[in-house]
Amino acid sequence: MNAPNSNSPIFIVGTSRSGTTLLRSILNQHSDVWIVERETNYFADLRVKMAGFEQQPLSPENAKLCQDYFLALTHTWYGGGGDPEQGWMNRTELQTLAQSLGVGADSYFEAFCQLCAQQNHKTRWGEKTPKHVFHISEIFTRYPQAKIVCMLRHPGGVIASFRDKWKRMNLDSSGLRTKNSYNLLIASMIWRGNFKAALQARKQFGEEHIYIQRFEDLLANPESAIKALAAWLSLDYQPSMIEVSSSNSSYLDLFGKAGFSQKPMHLWREKLSDAEISATQYFCGSLLKEAGYQPEPVPASVGFITSLWITLPFGLLQTLLANRNLMINIPQYIWRRFRIAVLQRNI
Repeated sequence: MNAPNSNSPIFIVGTSRSGTTLLRSILNQHSDVWIVERETNYFADLRVKMAGFEQQPLSPENAKLCQDYFLALTHTWYGGGGDPEQGWMNRTELQTLAQSLGVGADSYFEAFCQLCAQQNHKTRWGEKTPKHVFHISEIFTRYPQAKIVCMLRHPGGVIASFRDKWKRMNLDSSGLRTKNSYNLLIASMIWRGNFKAALQARKQFGEEHIYIQRFEDLLANPESAIKALAAWLSLDYQPSMIEVSSSNSSYLDLFGKAGFSQKPMHLWREKLSDAEISATQYFCGSLLKEAGYQPEPVPASVGFITSLWITLPFGLLQTLLANRNLMINIPQYIWRRFRIAVLQRNI
């Protein structure tokens, strides 16, 4: 079989809980495409650690660090403490392919993605990590012909899904991290930052490279939305792409495994109080309409909004402590998001 095509890799980015996993499942139903099932966080993590050696020869120690990073992902999810020796991928095979692709950490990233595609008998590879929406420039530095799909969902849907997710999780280390990361104001600011980063990238790199896909459009008219996306990706539409089950959804117990139930489009209106909806709309501001969402007719809750501002420092501290092990450069991590979400003018 031919090696996977590296000319136009596909990246899925966007706010967590916005349907990135559903989109990955849709694309993986195509006979030619394989989006890696584990989020690599490569451009936000290992590539930062390997600064200066992204495309430069690696020392034996750094080469092993890269190998261990990706091999661990074939054992368990990112941040789950995977054992590099317990996954399905062969170290020698990863090293050999990386060396044939070039030098540096980037070659290991691509080798990992290609081997995942090869294992599934696919010819075009891709990767999904939501937070890579803040690293689109770095992606294009390495892959100038990349196609990046930015998932977008109503912020109320994102917030309700995130909150319901941790309520359904076991309160182990992962569940506690998710619970302690929940904060309505911070979640709204993250939504702002993600959407503005997508708009900025589309303006900078062009609509031929950046595609903003609304979650609601996928659910409301899946065949039409998938056909449009497939055409943009230069893929032939295949009926199998619509034959997906929900994955990583907060509402599997309510709707079963149907991938395109329209109920998640509206359920957040029941899950969030009027005060929470009002606050979400206030914090997201005019970007809500720019994303194509009409504000809900709910009364403003000045007291609730004020309380969220007052408790913001505590919320930030709690979120940072919960995620400190997943942040490589905390000041840079915060500044990159704060600058786009708050300081940068709307695109």
